[in-house]
Amino acid sequence: MNEHELKSALQEVMVASSPPPPMSTQAALDVARRAQRRRKATWGGAVAGLAVVAVAFGAVLVPKLAAGGADVRPAGQSSEPRPTITLTPQRSGSPSQVLATPPPATPGSEVPGPSTTTKEQWPDGQADRTATSGPRADKGAKLLNDLASSLPPGVRAEDRTRIGHADYGPMTLHQAQFVDYAGDLQVWDYEARTPVVLPGEPGVGELSIRVETKGNTRLGDLVGCEAAARWPYPVEGGDCQVVDVGGKQVGVVTGATPNGDANTLGAAAFYRHPDGTMVTVAYADEYLDSGHPALSRPALTGAQLAAIAVDPKFHLG
Repeated sequence: MNEHELKSALQEVMVASSPPPPMSTQAALDVARRAQRRRKATWGGAVAGLAVVAVAFGAVLVPKLAAGGADVRPAGQSSEPRPTITLTPQRSGSPSQVLATPPPATPGSEVPGPSTTTKEQWPDGQADRTATSGPRADKGAKLLNDLASSLPPGVRAEDRTRIGHADYGPMTLHQAQFVDYAGDLQVWDYEARTPVVLPGEPGVGELSIRVETKGNTRLGDLVGCEAAARWPYPVEGGDCQVVDVGGKQVGVVTGATPNGDANTLGAAAFYRHPDGTMVTVAYADEYLDSGHPALSRPALTGAQLAAIAVDPKFHLG
């Protein structure tokens, strides 16, 4: 068979065969989409496999680095430990405090830490630091009455009204304020102030007393003149000497200059009881910012202030 005969035979076979079915566009698209999904699934599996390998490799690598002494952390994350937070159960009627133990300070950057008390901020259901009712407030009122009854003959506590200084408040006052906890002990600060007068004198002096109950830390554990020199209130300047009152040592400051801006007076007696209770009695010949003239002579001496300071009725708890 030559080339011409072969070509003719092939043409006859093609004519005799049935024509192929027509091509469907939608079918072709479906086939293409299925193929594309298969390719994506294959690549996704491969990527997931690589991720698992990477995580496993990192889990092995980081402990080895840490064991070698390196501190491995994400960029920007501090290496300081986080503070430990302690929640204190709340007592009925008063707010609870949250304590934070700060991380170790960098040398040279130390700052005062938070209070170490784990008690409520205000005791006995008080709304703030000052007791306005109850036994503590009653002690403050009694302190004022006891101070007035402790004056030597010829000196009288007498309430007065300010002249031209009404915005400064009353001239006679008392208060009881909670200071802090010393362990389970409540530390309180009782204060009283009163004008004092002399018979036939137009002038008005000032007398005050402050009792800081045991556990107080304002003056540390200092006594006598050391306590007087530690804190400017209620006197600033002057001379101090130790006065013996029945075997009790009292630091007495005289010759100080009263200062209304600093609320300091001209003389004061400081006595610390053996249990730490601190009693301070202060006096000035003039009641500053009262509008009244000063006394022409002192109503109380340093020795008399010391006698008031050691009086057992001012040993409050």
